[in-house]
Amino acid sequence: MNSLDQCPRAVLARLKGILTDLDGTLTTKGRIEAETYTALSELQAAGLYVAVVTGRPAGWGEMIARTFPVDACIVENGGLAFVRDRKGGIQRRYYTDDEAQRARDRRKLEKIVREVIDEVPGARLSFDSRYTEVDLAIDWNEDVHLDPAQAEAIEAAARARGASAVRSNVHVNVWLGGFDKASACERLLVDEAKARFPRDAERFAFVGDAPNDAPLFARFPLSVGVADVKRHRAAMQALPTFVTHSRGGLGFCELAAAILVAKDLLA
Repeated sequence: MNSLDQCPRAVLARLKGILTDLDGTLTTKGRIEAETYTALSELQAAGLYVAVVTGRPAGWGEMIARTFPVDACIVENGGLAFVRDRKGGIQRRYYTDDEAQRARDRRKLEKIVREVIDEVPGARLSFDSRYTEVDLAIDWNEDVHLDPAQAEAIEAAARARGASAVRSNVHVNVWLGGFDKASACERLLVDEAKARFPRDAERFAFVGDAPNDAPLFARFPLSVGVADVKRHRAAMQALPTFVTHSRGGLGFCELAAAILVAKDLLA
């Protein structure tokens, strides 16, 4: 991983949009600080397509799409997305799988997650899992505090039962179906930002911090990790190209500032 300082300004200046994780990337100690919210707003005002991509539930996604300065929010690790219209309402809400498939998968998923929780001492459903539609989250580092080895055990137990499972810095998200953050982002950008892949992949940046962001680090040439990503590198299948000096929301602000300065200088 290279320092963000090494990213050519010409690359930053050509960006059409930015995709960002939420927990540990926009948040600092669990909260979105004023400067981070402002950075999102400034990026959107500069004409970039801005989307949040998170493992958090559908209930969060609708709120984020309606109230944040963003164009869209992908939730539940790619299971569904909310697209904002110009008046601040929800223009489109779409799923990866159809309703019948979601209902079948939900019953199977609930059984798998109950078994995993019984198998790993201390594991429990996250409080916000009641607001999910296509995945369930097992808390390991938000309201309970397990060690990384236990989080890995949760992932392994879910995968052994045929589910997909990936760890964020707070939860292990578990789901059934062939989607992930990367496939959902590509669909969103093609449908809503009029992008063409693979040609336009370099015109969009992704910023994240945890193992569940690895598919997007691999997908986008301009992938950025906030400084926290360094502590997860051993557990990640793909690493970001660049890394910020700062952690959490301040790392996001560092990237936003670099993009805006590059666009001003090369305008």
